[in-house]
Order: sequence, then C-alpha cells, then structure tokens
Amino acid sequence: MTLLRRVLVLIAAALLLLPPMPAAADCTLLRYATNPNYPPFSWPGEHDDYKGASVELLKLVAPPGVTLVPMMFPWKRSQAMAEAGQIDLLLSLRITPERERYLSFTRTAAFANPIVVFVPETSPIKYADWQTLKSYQGGVSLGDAFGNGFDEYMRDNLKVDTAPTMIENFRKLKLGRIDYFVSGDYLGRAYLRSAAGKAGARVVSIDPPISSGSIHFGFSRRSACIGLLKDMDARLSELNAKGIPARLLDDALSAFALESGYEWK
Repeated sequence: MTLLRRVLVLIAAALLLLPPMPAAADCTLLRYATNPNYPPFSWPGEHDDYKGASVELLKLVAPPGVTLVPMMFPWKRSQAMAEAGQIDLLLSLRITPERERYLSFTRTAAFANPIVVFVPETSPIKYADWQTLKSYQGGVSLGDAFGNGFDEYMRDNLKVDTAPTMIENFRKLKLGRIDYFVSGDYLGRAYLRSAAGKAGARVVSIDPPISSGSIHFGFSRRSACIGLLKDMDARLSELNAKGIPARLLDDALSAFALESGYEWK
C-alpha cells in the first residue's frame, strides 16, 4: 500500500469516528408558504404574514434557533417556487404523485381534512352513503378532487354542476339551485361562520364524510432545510397523540369567525 493510500485510509477511518452533523446544519432561516385562502388552516395576516392553524402548528414543531420566514405569494406560484427550491416548506397540503416529485412529506399528518356534504338545514336528504345522492342535484368547485374513489363515482353516477368557487356553490345551495355541495369540512365551516356565509338560509354538513383525508407538511427536495424533516415529523406525531392539531383548528375557526374584512376569493 502506497503512503498516499495509507493516509487516505486513515483519514476515512477518522471521519467515521466523528459525531454526525446536526440535522440541517445550514438551515437557520426556514422559508415557508401556504394557501393564503384556506381558512381556518391559513389566511393573510396584517403584516405580510399568515394566520391560522397551520402557522400555529409550524411554530410548535420548528426546532429552536430556526427563524420562520413567511413567503406571501399566490398558492400556485408558491408550489412552483418550492419545486425550484426557492421556498423550503409548504404547509398543509394533500400528498399527490405530482407533488411527491419535488416535495418530501412528513409521514405524520398535520391535520385531518375530511370531505363532507353540505345541505340546507331543511334538506330532505337522509344521507347514508354515496348512493344516497343519486336522486339529487349536486355541486362542486372547479378543480376540487376528493379522493378515496369518490371522484370516479361522482363522474359515473351523480348529477353534479361545477361552479368557479365555493362561494358560488353556497349561494346556489341557499337559492335552491342545487341540493347539496361537496367540499372540505373545515373550509366550508369557516365560510359559513364568516359574515359572508351567514346571510340567507342556514346550511349544515351531514355525516358520514365523503372521504376522510389528511394534509401534511412538505419540504422542497432542493431545500437546505430538508434535514429538519425527521425531527419535525417526530414532533408532529407527539402533538397528534395529544390532540393539539385538532384544538388548534377549533381555535382558528373561532378566531376567523370573529374577524371582519376578510375577502373571500
């Protein structure tokens, strides 16, 4: 063995004896974004930042010494920036094959996000399962997907109109133009508790949910902060076991209902 090779072997052996580098040693600033129009999970604050349950949960799981930096952009742009590594972390989004190309998700859910059926309080619908809806006219919002096979069932078996946003669908529901509306439970409840959603006939959600999904935190695969993933995932697991994310959602629903001036989009 040559002298140079002996030196390289000794160096390699010495490196193996060193303690591991701390997770995400280069991460002192964590640039994050979330959907700015998704209360009670997230909505715009007063100081170029976000409010909502997602941000409060992030504060609880972020390691000490890491500064959280909100990046305020439209949701579609934020996702593109995360793909390019210009945003480190996206909060509270569903795991899809497309997103898994550029995001590494926490295995533990951030929040439950069930999909439910909304109806007028006086509705004759006695909901038991998807087949219950066959005789009625439904509504969904453009671009929504619900998972667990319901999208395919809806396409093949149900009569459903599409409106641009949730707001139009709730208006159609209150005017009797549709019999039911399918949407995220918490998002729908946030709207119905707001000033805009209180006008007109009372609307309620009915059980059981259409599907019981969850939303997660996702790190950009190009982020220097991706080493935080494991520790944050473990912390999420601890908080879920204590029921803290559910309490944060309830608190955010109450806080959002007390606010005025939010412009639904």
